[in-house]
Amino acid sequence: MVSISALSSALAQLQSSNTGGFDFSILTQRGNGSGAVFGAGGVQVALDQAEKNEAKQVAQVAKDPVVQREIARYAQVVKSAKTIDDVLNDPIARKVLMTSAGLGAYVDQVALAKKALMSDPDDSNSLANKLAATNSAWLQFAQDFNLAKNGLDRLYDRQDGFVGKWTITLQRNGEPIEGTLEITKTTVPFTVNDAGEVTYSSTTYQATINGKIVPATIDSDSITLSVLYEDSDEHVHISTLTGELSEDGMSLTGPQKDDSKDAGTWSAEPYYANAIDEVTQNYLGEKRLDMLDQQMPGLGSAVLFKKIAKNLDTTLKILGSPLGREVVTTALGLPKQLALQSIEAQVKAIDQRIDVTKLKNDGYVDRLVQRYLIQLNGGTGGIVV
Repeated sequence: MVSISALSSALAQLQSSNTGGFDFSILTQRGNGSGAVFGAGGVQVALDQAEKNEAKQVAQVAKDPVVQREIARYAQVVKSAKTIDDVLNDPIARKVLMTSAGLGAYVDQVALAKKALMSDPDDSNSLANKLAATNSAWLQFAQDFNLAKNGLDRLYDRQDGFVGKWTITLQRNGEPIEGTLEITKTTVPFTVNDAGEVTYSSTTYQATINGKIVPATIDSDSITLSVLYEDSDEHVHISTLTGELSEDGMSLTGPQKDDSKDAGTWSAEPYYANAIDEVTQNYLGEKRLDMLDQQMPGLGSAVLFKKIAKNLDTTLKILGSPLGREVVTTALGLPKQLALQSIEAQVKAIDQRIDVTKLKNDGYVDRLVQRYLIQLNGGTGGIVV
């Protein structure tokens, strides 16, 4: 067990620290020639420090030259890719994408990754759904990204001029509202008018806002949209949105008129405009957890478990989550060989020891992860869950 003086010194260091790092060695003692061991006081300080300084720790990871090169490579690959395979065939891009989704352990299983990540989340027979029984992160990725439906646009929004999916912001009664604008293009080889005259290769555009068809006129670099809407008295009005495409093709903006009266401005940006930043931030978060694990084995897992514990509301969900299984079985002192037993036996072993419904209680979860860290690091503490 850590001495009172050591714990006091550690707390003083925690309070005076201006960085994301912390020297956890002050909280350890040596046990019989083996590695460092942690007591209850030590793991509590480590958890508090890790959670308190999350932003600083992420910023620290973001300064790592290796991490910076990996993120830059990912952005380069997805921007130039023609297919999903182009992204997944690149070792660094694949590593960043999969790690950001909590699937870093599978980055070398390329064939599996391609099939699972491209799975249809709505198909119960898809690989992502089948793998969810052992690791729910596969299905979560398929649901969040749905590459089978969205393709490369979900990783880097590719607009073809006005054609594409946009997040549109327009004015309604002086307040901004958001919607989803989708513009598609159809090229007809030829048309014949009533006089029998033939026009070859005509292009038409169709626009929808939140799934409802909106008349659209597109001419060179300008667009006009006519949006019908009802007021609270069920009177019909029309908003006329006119605008231009930015030079980089990544934004639309212009004036809005409601019933021919000025109503401010409207704008639109690609629906997945933040796709690269989303993966980047998730990747940094995962690398931060790795950094915490280096400071104290299991610390990153403990911090992440505290965030997701409320979602593990059944024993089967615990067993289906690699993180949940690791933290809970280790905390309970269950052997790794438990995984070789039937699902029924595994469920029984856990249910005999803890009440899974208590994972919604922050205090209970905190005690559980402390016990996990103590067990993992060979310490003692007598924490009861």
